[in-house]
Amino acid sequence: MFKKDGLNGDKTLENSEKAVEEKNYILERMVKGRMLYRKKKDMIPVPIEHCMGGEGTVMMEKLLEAPGEMQGKGRAYVRHTLNPGVSIGKHQHEHEMESMVILSGKARHEINGIVQQLEQGDIIVAEPGDIHGIACEGNEPLILIAQVLYA
Repeated sequence: MFKKDGLNGDKTLENSEKAVEEKNYILERMVKGRMLYRKKKDMIPVPIEHCMGGEGTVMMEKLLEAPGEMQGKGRAYVRHTLNPGVSIGKHQHEHEMESMVILSGKARHEINGIVQQLEQGDIIVAEPGDIHGIACEGNEPLILIAQVLYA
């Protein structure tokens, strides 16, 4: 259904019959549970004060509603934004693992007493039993994707 001249390539397509047809196709797939589709503008950031005992306010956007939209395999798939000086405090994952991908900004990540400097494109994984926390470093906001899966 998605062709080269579809939604990605034809700017005049938005008001055409083909656009309506493709939008209806997306909605049908969403309703039947075979595909999820969300626009960033539809995701509402939620403030989390002193997240896990950290400093400041983390802004969280749920990318998937867990556990249902994660097929019961996890409890979180979110985008976090931490402004300079904001942190997520040290915490432990029991019976679950967390992966984080840094989308932008710089971070200080501490895991089991080891400090790591992270930047765009870096990924970390906290395994069950690990204790870790992360903080925004520098003058730019830290934006990351975090996924928590059951172990």
